[in-house]
Amino acid sequence: MTAQMMQTRKLVAVFSTRQEANQAKQTVQTSGLNGQQIFIDDQVSPSIQVAAQGTTTGGQAGFWMGLFLGGIVGLIATIIGSFLLTGDYPHSAASRFVVVGSAIAGSVFGALVAKGLRASQPASQKIKGNADVPRQFRLMVAGSQDDLRRAQQALGQPVVTS
Repeated sequence: MTAQMMQTRKLVAVFSTRQEANQAKQTVQTSGLNGQQIFIDDQVSPSIQVAAQGTTTGGQAGFWMGLFLGGIVGLIATIIGSFLLTGDYPHSAASRFVVVGSAIAGSVFGALVAKGLRASQPASQKIKGNADVPRQFRLMVAGSQDDLRRAQQALGQPVVTS
């Protein structure tokens, strides 16, 4: 077997912040391992991923709701306004521009309102797109068992052999 076939990517340590993981990576590099063998894997727990699936929050939700409601209000306002003025609904380009303009204005307004509302929500409701979502930063080493042992010793961890 070749040396490349013997190399495996093994978990060395888990950190709660990227800064801690980067410091550990520097420590492992100073022990003599090549920087290309050391990886930091950003992991979000499966339960948080499941909770975030299918959710649209903040500006995204405001944009889509604003677009929908702005379009509805624009359509109704255009129909009522033109009917009151002419007694019939004209199928003109101007009436279509009013509907599209109301939809765009509604989406912008909705996005701004939703952004403000999102800022006041508890952290548990800000899952999607939130930098504060709990993550684990896993320090991985690609190499032989000796490389893994050297990385564990550099971090002062007990040497685990498998």
